[in-house]
Amino acid sequence: MGRRLGTAEDCYDGSPWELHRGELVEQMGSKDIHSITMALFAALFRTHARDGLTVMTDVYCDLSDDAGSSLRAPDVVLVRDLSTPRNDVFRGTPILAVEVRGTQSKRYLEEKVKLYLEHDWPVVWIAHAERREVEVVTPGSASVTYRLGTEVPFHAELNKYGLTAVPVAAFFDDRETSRFNDGWVKAKERAQAILDALDARKIAVPQSLRARIAACTDPGLLDRWFFQAVTCADAAAFARAL
Repeated sequence: MGRRLGTAEDCYDGSPWELHRGELVEQMGSKDIHSITMALFAALFRTHARDGLTVMTDVYCDLSDDAGSSLRAPDVVLVRDLSTPRNDVFRGTPILAVEVRGTQSKRYLEEKVKLYLEHDWPVVWIAHAERREVEVVTPGSASVTYRLGTEVPFHAELNKYGLTAVPVAAFFDDRETSRFNDGWVKAKERAQAILDALDARKIAVPQSLRARIAACTDPGLLDRWFFQAVTCADAAAFARAL
């Protein structure tokens, strides 16, 4: 039996439907492992997105073309210069889209990703929740899959705090997510406080040492270094303490 025909009027906030080239497609419910994974991705993106970017979840995106009307709802999208209300259909090209493979069928997911690529969306991440893998898909290239124990390169628009890659585990484990959300931001702020204290006291340390401080994410080390930064007699004493 084929899908029944529909229109954009069938796709509203809370609707069970998406529209694929004029045909209605029932959305797979976001629950359990699916919704948890979606929330972890969104949390990481919101923390690290540069100013002027917006992270949205389950928002209809207009992908209509000559083949018919389409309104599909990616699990997470990162967009720039959002000028329409967040509860409206998004019309434009996201910087990055995420689909969580949890409750969806393979056909459902592949159909959506194929449509995104046909509309020149630059990159789509597929989060395989049960396998805990992140598959990165870009137009015209073979997909790349990152497994537990490896790091996913972060998009350049997600480096507000200097994070360039994230362990795969951080997308599926809330404790790991926290390390790269609040924990990462606090570490960067603490590192900057150390450098500011040295500058305020006119203690010049080598650039290599400043880079080491800026790259550190260990709270205990940063606290110890901050104490040294505000109490050391000179640059040599500070360097010895490190």
